[in-house]
Amino acid sequence: MPRGICLIGWTNKEGFFLIGKYPENFELTDEEIMRIGSLHRMRRLDANVITLKLKELNCASFFSGLITAQYHIAPNFVIALLLEKNEEPKDYIKTLPLGAKIVLSEFPIKRFDARTTTFQDVLSNIGQTYKQTLPVLYEALINNGIEVNEDELAIILSAEQKAATIEREYEQLKEDLKNKESMIETLHNMIKEHTAQIRSEETLARFQATLDSKLQIEELKTKISAFQKDVSDKEQAFKAEQNMNSLHQETITLLLDYKLVMQQRDIETREFLKGLLDIIKPYDDDFHLDLVDRIEDYLKHIEWIPEMD
Repeated sequence: MPRGICLIGWTNKEGFFLIGKYPENFELTDEEIMRIGSLHRMRRLDANVITLKLKELNCASFFSGLITAQYHIAPNFVIALLLEKNEEPKDYIKTLPLGAKIVLSEFPIKRFDARTTTFQDVLSNIGQTYKQTLPVLYEALINNGIEVNEDELAIILSAEQKAATIEREYEQLKEDLKNKESMIETLHNMIKEHTAQIRSEETLARFQATLDSKLQIEELKTKISAFQKDVSDKEQAFKAEQNMNSLHQETITLLLDYKLVMQQRDIETREFLKGLLDIIKPYDDDFHLDLVDRIEDYLKHIEWIPEMD
């Protein structure tokens, strides 16, 4: 039989914190409370249900969603059912969200901004009804007293259904980014190859006639700029589809990482040109002096590192 049930709140200032539990004699650490709440927030910002394994027990947990997202009845609350290690939390992933209204609907004040409230403010807003409703919900869950209404459940967890589509599109975006990364690696190898070639006297002679390296660097800049635009377009499209979903945050972080990769490519390009200057500066004939001037002039205009948001 489940060990008990607990009500967890959240504010910007304190994070996740225990409000009440039933029965009172089962233990739940601050670390376990934070892990349950954090997994909900990592999954998505809307109402959602999860199952997880803690150190000494299993857990089925429902998060009502953030006030800024799609929430159920009263935002910023977690109702977690704590089970023995041999019990299956998936048995409650339908009845727990449906039964959450037993507790949430009785709060005197159901909607308040957790970004500006404190723990004491939350307790003041919700009153003492949870002390009576938590035991009622617990008994209903363990005695199969909650009828499963699929239509009602779909409304509560509608963000879960949208997430399946978003995740498929997200996987496609990751594949596209992987292909672009391969292209950047190829271009990076091209720079390495040309660096080795320019170190030879023979390549310096060819460089005088055609300045192939300059043209290739310009081509690299154009390709990376096109890649940036392509990634930016996909980022905007993904933002619109995700609708304030936590996957949105993960994607933005990934895109920023790729911008850092492009910054590194720019640094390597400048290092390559500086290395070339070190090779040809000792020569004081007109050709090499002119070549030094042209490379130094080009270095002044190569500051094209993209700004980070």
